[in-house]
Amino acid sequence: MVENISIPLGISQELAEETGWHIGDGSMNIYNNKGYPKGIYQLRGHMNDDREHYLKRIKPIFNLLYDLDISLREMSSTRVFGFQIWSNKLLNFKKELGLPLGKKLDIEIPQIFLENDDLKIAVIRGIFDTDGGIYLEKRIKGFYPVVYIVTISENLSKQLFDILNGFGLNAKINSWIDNRGNRRRAYRVVIRGDKMFHKFMEIINPANPKHIKKYLCYKESFK
Repeated sequence: MVENISIPLGISQELAEETGWHIGDGSMNIYNNKGYPKGIYQLRGHMNDDREHYLKRIKPIFNLLYDLDISLREMSSTRVFGFQIWSNKLLNFKKELGLPLGKKLDIEIPQIFLENDDLKIAVIRGIFDTDGGIYLEKRIKGFYPVVYIVTISENLSKQLFDILNGFGLNAKINSWIDNRGNRRRAYRVVIRGDKMFHKFMEIINPANPKHIKKYLCYKESFK
């Protein structure tokens, strides 16, 4: 168990972004161990695509927020890269923020991160950097960009829709029944087109290198 961690004393953009990572790629739960509750927190991304983001962004911010030097490792059997921590103290803090234990079927952005634009931007950056993507559709005159975030939480999709449109980003929501596994409905929040792509990158300012590289590739294609 790791309990000698620091808990942030206030709400910051770094905490908002880190909460966005949790909403995207995180999970937490409590298990009984010889009659005592034992909390586990996990954050895992793609083994190759997200490695640089974990090393250069996630690890330093966890250290800043929690005075915690996370040990990142590759899990080749599931092709993920990330970490796990056994810590009741960390789980209790995240529960107090309003994040759920177990499956994130109805997860939402906690209200405390919706109180000003800077916090909204930071939490969406975190969600997009872990659970979002950029698709460059090939067309006759070049690429047509599509920015998206996929979630199984209808409430989260509506929050993202409202926030992104509040920034003038013309977001849309589409949904479908996912035929894999439990056949739950999935929701995709989408922003399309050149103008909105540039505006999204300027406002949200993603930090995951895979998104930055794809954006630079897109801009280079029009030179």
